[in-house]
Amino acid sequence: MKHRTASPGEAIPPPRDVQTSGDGSIDTATLELLASWRREDAMEDPVELHAAERELTEFKTAMNRTRSAEGGLPLYP
Repeated sequence: MKHRTASPGEAIPPPRDVQTSGDGSIDTATLELLASWRREDAMEDPVELHAAERELTEFKTAMNRTRSAEGGLPLYP
């Protein structure tokens, strides 16, 4: 399932399947914390995004190389 990410300052409504407590209330403090993490993680700088993608590719390559050297199957096909 894909979830939409917010742009900085944008509020995201809780998912439709949000669990409520026994009294029917929603844990808004947790939802606010998760929303703040999404805002912090939102990346708009194309240079920074490209660098992160390159680091991820290098990580996957190194993991696969190590697995192959040990006779295992690659984790990232």
